Amino acid sequence: GKVKTLMQWVAGYDEGYDNATVQVYLGVLESQLPPSVGGKPEIGQAHFEKAIELTEGQHLMAKVLYAKQFARLMFEQELHDRLLQEVLDADPYAEGLTLVNRLAQRQAAALLAESADYFE
Repeated sequence: GKVKTLMQWVAGYDEGYDNATVQVYLGVLESQLPPSVGGKPEIGQAHFEKAIELTEGQHLMAKVLYAKQFARLMFEQELHDRLLQEVLDADPYAEGLTLVNRLAQRQAAALLAESADYFE
């Protein structure tokens, strides 16, 4: 609860803080539980989309975690695969994001390779 409250405060102060990584954190936090047990993953989805919008798609880890946390939780294979393919097709070089983007591409390749098994 405290971490979420702190992240919400940071996002309220500066929604694009640290290349919108605050939005990515909030997206992950909100995508932990499915709606069947009281979760509200659509809030997480909005945070992931905000991170992508604020960074003009350059924060590739936002897309990887959007696929891993939200699309898998909601069993949306088309969204999952599209996001991961976008990461693999993207140029990883972006100011302040290159290292995390290279890691995102490695994770995207692994997640995409197991997509058919996960969504079976």
